[in-house]
Amino acid sequence: MLDRFRNVLRRTKRYAFAFYTINKNRLMGRTFVPLPLKRLFIEPVSFCNLACKFCTYPKNLHARAVMEESLFRKSIDQASHLGIREIVLTPINGDVFMDKNIIPRMHYIEASRIKSFAFYTNFVGADEPMIAALLTMKKCRYAEISLYGHDLDSFRNITGRGEAQFNRLARNLRTLEQCLKSKPKHMEIGIAFRTYRSFSLESEPGNELLSIVRRLYANGVKVSSSSLVDNWGGDVTQEDIAGIQMDLTEGHHLYRKGPCGLPFDSLQVTATGEVNACACRDPRGTLTLGDLRFQQLSDIISSRNEKWLKLIEDQDAGRFNDVCASCGFYQSIHDERRIQAFQETGETGVISKEEFVSRMDFS
Repeated sequence: MLDRFRNVLRRTKRYAFAFYTINKNRLMGRTFVPLPLKRLFIEPVSFCNLACKFCTYPKNLHARAVMEESLFRKSIDQASHLGIREIVLTPINGDVFMDKNIIPRMHYIEASRIKSFAFYTNFVGADEPMIAALLTMKKCRYAEISLYGHDLDSFRNITGRGEAQFNRLARNLRTLEQCLKSKPKHMEIGIAFRTYRSFSLESEPGNELLSIVRRLYANGVKVSSSSLVDNWGGDVTQEDIAGIQMDLTEGHHLYRKGPCGLPFDSLQVTATGEVNACACRDPRGTLTLGDLRFQQLSDIISSRNEKWLKLIEDQDAGRFNDVCASCGFYQSIHDERRIQAFQETGETGVISKEEFVSRMDFS
């Protein structure tokens, strides 16, 4: 009962704040759209080694593949030619270290005109040579390690995996600790616990995993914790997360007005070549804009692409498709809190939706 009350209160506060913020800025004609070509997500692999209860990966909604090398290089080459500044190597479902060629692929980005790259990982699939190589990368701006659970029992409960994977994770974190001194100063590493709402790093009894994380924190690695998970556009339900002591954000409860910001700055080339308007929460590919195997990137992410333009226009008119209407990741372009996301890359410039559309015409 207490958990239900807390969720209702959190949901009400979020709705009220969004209602005030979005409508205030909309009335003032203010939008918070990033400068074009800020980043592009590329999914080098769509296999995962975990089966987290709050994720759609176990539901098999997204094609599982390793991106062909020629397609990966085509993605980077065309992104570089367009002037895209950052590549994010995070799959929509999967983990980058399931791609055994991920280090050579990072080196390919290093040799390109791309300014930087970033990624999120559960870190279980890495090994000592991969970690050592990663810490030599000059263009890796940010790497976040997501820890699902804070001890063996919670890891098992959340991820559906066992002691072997947990021990490998601890070993990789220990390797990271040993190699941390070789990390370039510009590279930021974060550790994000996704675990029980009762967890606190400061008060939790010690175990090997937490001891390593505490030492990494003392050496400058940022550590955060959250028990919030979202519903993946309606594909993850309360029943899915029952028993893992985490709180579900139901997307249909969010206040929506104006286009979501993700189709402006979070487009993704999937492992099979489709280009999706959302890299975050559309595993079914309902927002597919084109296919890089048969089209040029400049034609797909362009405002001349009627699919992309119609998506923006529909959302501006309040018409959200089923996935977007249920998604807990919705971020209105009229919400000034979006600036915080831009600050991560050191680029805080914002423009109007209209100016963004005009700049994305590559004809």
